[in-house]
Amino acid sequence: MKKLNVREYAFWLLKSRDRSIGEMEEKLKRKMFGEKEIAETLAFLIEKKFLDDQKFTENYVRFQKSIKPTGKYWLKNKLMAKKVPAEIVEKVLAENSDQTDEIAEAADRFIAKNAKIPPEKIYEKLSRHLLSRGFDWEKVREVVGEKL
Repeated sequence: MKKLNVREYAFWLLKSRDRSIGEMEEKLKRKMFGEKEIAETLAFLIEKKFLDDQKFTENYVRFQKSIKPTGKYWLKNKLMAKKVPAEIVEKVLAENSDQTDEIAEAADRFIAKNAKIPPEKIYEKLSRHLLSRGFDWEKVREVVGEKL
């Protein structure tokens, strides 16, 4: 197998899934490419719209929410780990701020799966589960209060 140059390697990475600019830069640095090569490649990919943090963040949030209900804190943590700038994360998550329906859906799933939990423990366990999914405490408390 021939050795890939920096641009070929970047396209090879993008073939499997979208990446944030910071994530791509980190991957290229790990492969020991030169700073100048990396900067030129990133500029090319951004110019040609192969890398776009705004689009990446919107797609990531939409995809994760389609799999299972997730809250803004969990999503923020995952996006920050993928090197997405904080201002983009905040902007995209602010657009998806009403989570009441998602919390209700997650609560219904949890209650259906855990029917054997004693009634005196369900409030605590359900609340803990929803908080671990990254939902806001105030909204969790409101939805759990309605459900039980």
